[in-house]
Amino acid sequence: MNPQEIEKKLKKDPILQKLSAFSKDKDIPIFLVGGYLRDILITNSDLCSPKDYDLVLPKEASDSIPLIEKILNIHFFKIGKEERDTLIYRFIKEDLSIDLAFIQGASIEEDLRRRDFTINAIAFSLRDKTLHWIEGALEDIEKRLIRPSSKFSIDYDPLRMLRAIRYLCTLEGFSFDHDLEKEINKKKELIETVAKERIKMELDHILLSPRPELGMDVLYRLGLLLFIIPELKGLEMIDNDPTINVLSHSLLTIKKITSAHQWFEANGKKIVLSQDEKLSLYWASLFHDLGKQDTYSKDDSGRIHFYHHETYSCERAERIMERLRFSNQMKEKILRLIKNHMRILNLPRNVKENAMKRLVNNLGQDTPLLLIMTMADREASRAQMNIELEDCVETNCLRIINLFYQKDIIQPQRLITGHDVMALGYPSGPMIGEILKNIYEKQIEGKIKTRDEALDYLKKRFRPKD
Repeated sequence: MNPQEIEKKLKKDPILQKLSAFSKDKDIPIFLVGGYLRDILITNSDLCSPKDYDLVLPKEASDSIPLIEKILNIHFFKIGKEERDTLIYRFIKEDLSIDLAFIQGASIEEDLRRRDFTINAIAFSLRDKTLHWIEGALEDIEKRLIRPSSKFSIDYDPLRMLRAIRYLCTLEGFSFDHDLEKEINKKKELIETVAKERIKMELDHILLSPRPELGMDVLYRLGLLLFIIPELKGLEMIDNDPTINVLSHSLLTIKKITSAHQWFEANGKKIVLSQDEKLSLYWASLFHDLGKQDTYSKDDSGRIHFYHHETYSCERAERIMERLRFSNQMKEKILRLIKNHMRILNLPRNVKENAMKRLVNNLGQDTPLLLIMTMADREASRAQMNIELEDCVETNCLRIINLFYQKDIIQPQRLITGHDVMALGYPSGPMIGEILKNIYEKQIEGKIKTRDEALDYLKKRFRPKD
């Protein structure tokens, strides 16, 4: 694709048109670099969606940044440090992301040579309408090949090892240069020098990609996964038994999340998930059996057990998430899923509806997440399950999702208060809470529906003895 064809396509983008006019009018060289331009060349399409722009300009043009904010009607925030030449002006809103940085080196060509991979070492001048690239960049885009832009690329920023895997998961039909795989395997220890927040961000991108299972498999195969999360190593072979590879099961559970989600839709129960909910599902799937390395036992008949492994899984997962700087909200959600991941699997076929209602009330809005994780866990364990148990899990999952849609089960309004209990002569204290909890459970089960019924139950069941 020649520069004229690229210019024709970029003219259809209003943001780039405004920047082009500004760049030409003020005689400031602004370059579109990296992903947006790469994706146009890959797909030969007109525009990329969502909009993710990477721009660079000379450092001496820094006083033009307020003018760029004005013409785009945005406000940048700063990340990185100017003294380290890592300063980036960033704007993010919904499906729009703009990064504006300064050219590294004496020219745009020198800047491109410092970039991560050849497929990103391309630039288009919005002022001059010229295309710039390093040797091999256009050929690698055509061949769909992920290759470092220089032999020092990974040394300069070891996070690029994870970014390469992210591109493998997000760019359709791309593959690694053979030498890149060897280099990642050789230099995997360097990932320990990278800030944990940056590692977590790249892993999130991999898990939210179209092929998260591919990303996790490559991370594991190249040795990166166990360097980032060494706690997983204890799942590879428990008690020196080569037949017990819990880590393989955990990675397979991640792979089964998509089909489990689709299973509910196929059964008329569409579940809409936010990005954070998807991430919580994937991370919980990776962590849910961490405690099996702590709870392995074998009974007299030779059967293997992992009693209460979910408790130990939570403890290990919490330490990992603190190290990788998970948000408190996501950490709590993931721990809730891990803690409860055996509940539905252990339900009998004819479990009473009241028990299911209490489960839904306890999990609240996380109920659909646990259901999807349960089905994925079941699929990943199919070799160890009999058909009767598989059918039981499916039946119970459908019963539970039907109850979830009855919103009054999740958080029904309380019918009585502590004052109603104290009016019977109970002093304030823990007993009040126990009584209210008992009545609330009856309300969730549908045995108490009105305030009058709650008061009547209170007087009959809890009136203090004289």
